[in-house]
Amino acid sequence: MPCRTLSHRGRPDPTSRRAALFLFLLSAMTVLAPELVAQELPFQRDYPGAGPSTCPVFEAPSSGSEEARAQAGQLASSAAQAVILGDLERAGALLERAAELDPASADVAYRRARVLEDSGETEEAVVEYCRTIALAGDGSGARDAQARLDAIAAAERGSLPDTALAAFQEGLAAVDEGSYRAAAEAFAVATNQAPSWAGAAYNRGVALDRLGQSADAAGALLRYLELRPDAPDAIAVSQRIGQLQSLAVSSVPSPGAALALGTLLPGVGHFYAGRPVGGFTVLALVGGAVAAGFLIEDVNIRCLNPVEGGGTCPPDQVVSRETERPYMMAGLGAAAAVSVVGAVEAFFELRGRRARARALPSPSELETAEAGPVLEGPSLSTRFDRVDLSLLRLRFR
Repeated sequence: MPCRTLSHRGRPDPTSRRAALFLFLLSAMTVLAPELVAQELPFQRDYPGAGPSTCPVFEAPSSGSEEARAQAGQLASSAAQAVILGDLERAGALLERAAELDPASADVAYRRARVLEDSGETEEAVVEYCRTIALAGDGSGARDAQARLDAIAAAERGSLPDTALAAFQEGLAAVDEGSYRAAAEAFAVATNQAPSWAGAAYNRGVALDRLGQSADAAGALLRYLELRPDAPDAIAVSQRIGQLQSLAVSSVPSPGAALALGTLLPGVGHFYAGRPVGGFTVLALVGGAVAAGFLIEDVNIRCLNPVEGGGTCPPDQVVSRETERPYMMAGLGAAAAVSVVGAVEAFFELRGRRARARALPSPSELETAEAGPVLEGPSLSTRFDRVDLSLLRLRFR
């Protein structure tokens, strides 16, 4: 008798399939999580007047050779003579070279910070003062550098209106409470009161980013880079701006879909575009045109006996009754025209939104953009429970 081999293919265990799916999703999240976290920018909490100036932690640089240190000392002496002669540009160049030769010298860092501060390059001077504090430890140079930092902070505090500082603090308090809408509004007040305050523009952009308002967030962060092109976080902010610009374009509904929906169903194109006021307006106009076409009637009645002027034909003497709607075709035509015009308007509005989102300048374009006023408007937009109507807006850059 021939021997047959029987094979049996079992059905996959549902539990094992769920476990495999879970492991796949977990691995995908492990790969993508760092990238997603990196997209979120932190809020800046330091502001002028918050207290004594603090510095970030600097890594201790390696000391140069004895010959390099000696050459750096000579350059520092030459820079001191240039300062006496009032040649700050030459002094700055000499001290920059000395810092390259001896990056561990607190004295060179402090001298360079003083020259930078006297030249009006305050932000670069702050970095060098912080470097001095890190290199000098508990020495007198560190105390002098800290005093200079506190003086710079006091000067900056005096240049900002109290209302801007109060609004900035209010925005930080709203952030701690998780109320990003209130935070964005507070930071907007701070930027209006102090248009050149980069930190307020940055925090407003981060708050708008948390609210999902990609285009406005990108614009605020671009303003931050315009005010501080050499910001230490410029690379991270530039990357986030690029992501926000892509989100701003992709978040705009499809203009073609708005055109098709608005043509088929009156007003739906506006509702699809997030403009309920326009949708209700189109719907009301279409309904009014259709109602007028059907409700306005001409009734012709043939009566068995003549009817005296102003009288009516008795029902038992009515021979025939003819009802005409003379404005029906005109009403239907007007309704169709309003529907098409509304759909086309929704189409162009969405297309304009996409064009404006794509037209946001990149951080590199800000350096070549000419300063001056920009006139914008009119515009009508709806956001959740709010309707924003802007007739004219004058923006300075």
